[in-house]
Amino acid sequence: MRKLLIVFPILFVCCFSCSSKEENDLIPGTKLTGDPIADALVLAVLTNPPCFFLTTANANTPILLGEGQTSICSNQLVNGTVQVQKSGTYEVSGSSGRQTLSSSNCNSTRFDYHVFLKDGNTDLYSTGSGQTLTLSLEVGKSYSIQSTGLVDPSGYQCQGRPVSSSITPFRINLRKL
Repeated sequence: MRKLLIVFPILFVCCFSCSSKEENDLIPGTKLTGDPIADALVLAVLTNPPCFFLTTANANTPILLGEGQTSICSNQLVNGTVQVQKSGTYEVSGSSGRQTLSSSNCNSTRFDYHVFLKDGNTDLYSTGSGQTLTLSLEVGKSYSIQSTGLVDPSGYQCQGRPVSSSITPFRINLRKL
């Protein structure tokens, strides 16, 4: 699925590239090159902002949420904190992560794991819903990011053999409106 999200925009730009007259000011501040592959890479970077990668090493450091968009990703079962710097309305969207357990001569098993944005014990957002929500967040308040659903591959075997685990990270996007 993730490959399709990357390949489709590249194929789209390659198939329907613009003429040089149409490229002027197509994206303000971005000069398209005329080369379909280079243009696709530029557009891919602009449409998919960088992600703050949450790990066990930085889980105790709060993620500051200000103007613009903040994206948080992780492929670990780790909790983090988001601190709001400016009260207001935020658009929240995201995608669940996926864990695949596999072993030779066995069918792979896939698990989706989800991330929650919480205010205390109240769930404000879950990637399991697949929706984009608009939330009012308050300055100075801390909101928790909690992931759930990853499994320990050492607890699984296939025909007596250990399994390997590959993990696609979750992503949660918060954008100040």
